Amino acid sequence: MTRSSGFLTACCLVASVLRAVAAEPISVPVGAPVATDPSYHLSSGDTIAISIYGETDLSTTQTIARSGEVRLALIGEIIVMGKSVREAETAIENTYKQRQFLRSPVVTLAVTSYFPREISVLGAVRTPGTVVFPRDVTSLDIVEVITRVGGFLPVSKSDAVTITHRDATGKETVTTVDLENTITGRYRAGRERADRPIYPGDRIWVPERLF
Repeated sequence: MTRSSGFLTACCLVASVLRAVAAEPISVPVGAPVATDPSYHLSSGDTIAISIYGETDLSTTQTIARSGEVRLALIGEIIVMGKSVREAETAIENTYKQRQFLRSPVVTLAVTSYFPREISVLGAVRTPGTVVFPRDVTSLDIVEVITRVGGFLPVSKSDAVTITHRDATGKETVTTVDLENTITGRYRAGRERADRPIYPGDRIWVPERLF
Protein backbone atom coordinates (compact mmCIF):
# COMPACT_ATOMS: atom_id res chain seq x y z
CA MET A 1 0.00 0.00 0.00
CA THR A 2 1.39 3.41 -0.95
CA ARG A 3 1.57 6.31 1.46
CA SER A 4 -1.16 8.22 -0.42
CA SER A 5 -3.57 5.28 -0.47
CA GLY A 6 -3.01 4.70 3.24
CA PHE A 7 -3.75 8.34 3.95
CA LEU A 8 -7.00 8.13 1.94
CA THR A 9 -8.03 4.99 3.82
CA ALA A 10 -7.44 6.71 7.16
CA CYS A 11 -9.51 9.73 6.07
CA CYS A 12 -12.39 7.48 5.07
CA LEU A 13 -12.31 5.76 8.46
CA VAL A 14 -12.35 9.09 10.30
CA ALA A 15 -15.24 10.32 8.16
CA SER A 16 -17.21 7.15 8.90
CA VAL A 17 -16.69 7.57 12.63
CA LEU A 18 -17.78 11.22 12.50
CA ARG A 19 -20.94 10.31 10.57
CA ALA A 20 -21.78 7.62 13.13
CA VAL A 21 -21.27 10.04 16.03
CA ALA A 22 -23.39 12.71 14.34
CA ALA A 23 -26.20 10.21 13.73
CA GLU A 24 -26.18 9.03 17.35
CA PRO A 25 -28.91 10.89 19.27
CA ILE A 26 -27.82 12.82 22.35
CA SER A 27 -29.73 11.52 25.35
CA VAL A 28 -30.73 13.90 28.10
CA PRO A 29 -31.58 12.24 31.43
CA VAL A 30 -35.29 12.39 32.06
CA GLY A 31 -36.07 14.18 35.30
CA ALA A 32 -32.54 15.52 35.66
CA PRO A 33 -32.36 18.18 38.39
CA VAL A 34 -32.53 21.76 37.21
CA ALA A 35 -31.96 24.96 39.11
CA THR A 36 -34.83 25.47 41.54
CA ASP A 37 -35.94 28.76 43.04
CA PRO A 38 -34.81 28.51 46.70
CA SER A 39 -38.01 30.31 47.77
CA TYR A 40 -40.27 27.74 46.07
CA HIS A 41 -42.48 25.98 48.62
CA LEU A 42 -42.56 22.23 48.22
CA SER A 43 -45.84 20.42 47.66
CA SER A 44 -46.89 16.81 48.06
CA GLY A 45 -46.42 15.06 44.74
CA ASP A 46 -43.30 17.05 43.84
CA THR A 47 -40.33 14.84 42.97
CA ILE A 48 -37.10 16.09 44.50
CA ALA A 49 -33.43 15.16 44.25
CA ILE A 50 -31.46 15.47 47.49
CA SER A 51 -27.68 15.32 47.56
CA ILE A 52 -25.14 15.86 50.33
CA TYR A 53 -21.68 17.11 49.43
CA GLY A 54 -19.12 14.34 49.78
CA GLU A 55 -21.77 11.76 50.74
CA THR A 56 -22.85 10.20 47.46
CA ASP A 57 -24.31 7.15 49.23
CA LEU A 58 -26.90 9.39 50.88
CA SER A 59 -28.17 10.95 47.65
CA THR A 60 -31.76 10.14 46.74
CA THR A 61 -34.62 11.10 44.44
CA GLN A 62 -38.10 10.77 45.89
CA THR A 63 -41.66 11.96 45.49
CA ILE A 64 -43.01 13.85 48.49
CA ALA A 65 -45.75 11.80 50.12
CA ARG A 66 -49.27 13.11 50.56
CA SER A 67 -48.51 13.47 54.27
CA GLY A 68 -45.59 15.72 53.37
CA GLU A 69 -42.49 13.66 54.17
CA VAL A 70 -39.61 11.94 52.43
CA ARG A 71 -37.52 9.09 53.87
CA LEU A 72 -33.78 9.68 54.02
CA ALA A 73 -30.91 7.36 54.83
CA LEU A 74 -29.95 7.23 58.53
CA ILE A 75 -32.50 9.81 59.72
CA GLY A 76 -35.73 8.30 58.36
CA GLU A 77 -38.81 10.42 57.65
CA ILE A 78 -38.66 14.20 57.59
CA ILE A 79 -41.41 16.66 56.70
CA VAL A 80 -40.56 18.93 53.76
CA MET A 81 -44.00 19.85 52.41
CA GLY A 82 -44.80 23.51 52.96
CA LYS A 83 -41.15 24.42 53.41
CA SER A 84 -39.21 26.46 50.91
CA VAL A 85 -36.36 24.68 49.15
CA ARG A 86 -33.87 26.56 51.31
CA GLU A 87 -35.80 25.76 54.51
CA ALA A 88 -35.92 22.07 53.58
CA GLU A 89 -32.18 22.00 52.92
CA THR A 90 -31.53 23.59 56.32
CA ALA A 91 -33.92 21.21 58.10
CA ILE A 92 -32.19 18.17 56.61
CA GLU A 93 -28.74 19.54 57.48
CA ASN A 94 -29.79 20.24 61.07
CA THR A 95 -31.31 16.77 61.48
CA TYR A 96 -28.13 15.03 60.35
CA LYS A 97 -26.09 17.22 62.71
CA GLN A 98 -28.42 16.89 65.71
CA ARG A 99 -28.44 13.11 65.42
CA GLN A 100 -24.65 13.17 65.07
CA PHE A 101 -24.52 11.32 61.77
CA LEU A 102 -22.72 14.14 59.94
CA ARG A 103 -20.66 16.99 61.34
CA SER A 104 -21.16 19.74 58.74
CA PRO A 105 -23.45 18.48 55.97
CA VAL A 106 -24.11 20.65 52.92
CA VAL A 107 -27.45 19.64 51.40
CA THR A 108 -28.62 20.55 47.91
CA LEU A 109 -32.25 20.03 46.97
CA ALA A 110 -33.66 20.38 43.46
CA VAL A 111 -37.15 19.73 42.11
CA THR A 112 -36.99 17.30 39.19
CA SER A 113 -40.72 17.39 38.47
CA TYR A 114 -43.56 19.46 39.81
CA PHE A 115 -46.88 17.96 40.81
CA PRO A 116 -49.66 19.57 38.78
CA ARG A 117 -51.04 22.36 40.95
CA GLU A 118 -54.30 24.01 40.06
CA ILE A 119 -57.31 25.88 41.35
CA SER A 120 -60.91 25.76 40.21
CA VAL A 121 -62.93 28.82 39.23
CA LEU A 122 -66.66 28.25 38.83
CA GLY A 123 -69.78 30.32 38.50
CA ALA A 124 -70.35 33.52 36.55
CA VAL A 125 -67.09 33.79 34.60
CA ARG A 126 -66.57 33.49 30.85
CA THR A 127 -64.65 30.18 30.85
CA PRO A 128 -65.18 28.32 34.14
CA GLY A 129 -62.64 25.61 34.85
CA THR A 130 -59.19 25.13 36.27
CA VAL A 131 -56.14 27.38 36.32
CA VAL A 132 -52.76 25.65 36.45
CA PHE A 133 -49.96 27.29 38.39
CA PRO A 134 -46.76 28.04 36.48
CA ARG A 135 -43.67 26.21 37.67
CA ASP A 136 -41.96 27.77 40.70
CA VAL A 137 -45.02 29.96 41.42
CA THR A 138 -46.48 29.41 44.88
CA SER A 139 -49.43 31.82 44.78
CA LEU A 140 -51.42 33.93 42.34
CA ASP A 141 -53.27 37.20 42.65
CA ILE A 142 -57.02 36.66 42.50
CA VAL A 143 -57.48 39.35 39.84
CA GLU A 144 -54.96 37.52 37.66
CA VAL A 145 -56.87 34.28 38.23
CA ILE A 146 -60.16 35.85 37.13
CA THR A 147 -58.42 37.28 34.08
CA ARG A 148 -57.15 33.83 33.13
CA VAL A 149 -60.70 32.48 32.99
CA GLY A 150 -61.85 35.29 30.71
CA GLY A 151 -63.12 37.76 33.27
CA PHE A 152 -66.56 38.42 34.70
CA LEU A 153 -69.91 38.25 32.97
CA PRO A 154 -72.38 41.16 33.02
CA VAL A 155 -74.38 39.22 35.62
CA SER A 156 -71.37 38.46 37.87
CA LYS A 157 -71.70 39.53 41.49
CA SER A 158 -68.08 40.60 41.70
CA ASP A 159 -68.45 42.11 45.17
CA ALA A 160 -69.15 38.73 46.77
CA VAL A 161 -66.61 36.26 45.37
CA THR A 162 -65.96 33.34 47.71
CA ILE A 163 -62.64 31.56 48.17
CA THR A 164 -62.47 28.14 49.82
CA HIS A 165 -59.04 27.24 51.17
CA ARG A 166 -57.96 23.99 52.82
CA ASP A 167 -54.95 24.14 55.13
CA ALA A 168 -52.37 21.43 55.81
CA THR A 169 -54.59 19.86 58.49
CA GLY A 170 -57.54 19.54 56.10
CA LYS A 171 -59.56 22.34 57.69
CA GLU A 172 -61.48 24.47 55.18
CA THR A 173 -62.13 28.19 55.50
CA VAL A 174 -64.41 30.24 53.25
CA THR A 175 -63.66 33.91 52.66
CA THR A 176 -65.76 36.46 50.77
CA VAL A 177 -63.83 39.13 48.89
CA ASP A 178 -64.94 42.24 47.03
CA LEU A 179 -63.33 42.30 43.60
CA GLU A 180 -65.52 45.21 42.59
CA ASN A 181 -63.90 47.08 45.46
CA THR A 182 -60.48 46.22 44.06
CA ILE A 183 -61.38 47.31 40.55
CA THR A 184 -63.16 50.56 41.45
CA GLY A 185 -61.23 51.41 44.65
CA ARG A 186 -64.44 51.73 46.67
CA TYR A 187 -64.53 49.98 50.03
CA ARG A 188 -67.64 48.31 51.40
CA ALA A 189 -68.05 47.35 55.03
CA GLY A 190 -68.09 43.61 55.67
CA ARG A 191 -66.05 42.77 52.59
CA GLU A 192 -62.37 41.89 52.58
CA ARG A 193 -60.13 43.64 50.14
CA ALA A 194 -59.14 41.27 47.34
CA ASP A 195 -55.40 41.31 47.96
CA ARG A 196 -55.50 37.79 49.37
CA PRO A 197 -53.18 35.36 47.55
CA ILE A 198 -54.64 32.28 45.92
CA TYR A 199 -52.92 28.96 46.60
CA PRO A 200 -52.98 25.56 44.86
CA GLY A 201 -56.14 23.66 45.72
CA ASP A 202 -58.22 26.80 46.40
CA ARG A 203 -61.74 26.93 44.97
CA ILE A 204 -63.25 30.20 43.74
CA TRP A 205 -66.97 30.76 43.25
CA VAL A 206 -68.42 33.80 41.48
CA PRO A 207 -72.18 34.12 42.08
CA GLU A 208 -74.69 35.82 39.79
CA ARG A 209 -76.53 38.99 40.65
CA LEU A 210 -80.22 38.68 41.43
CA PHE A 211 -82.15 41.31 39.52
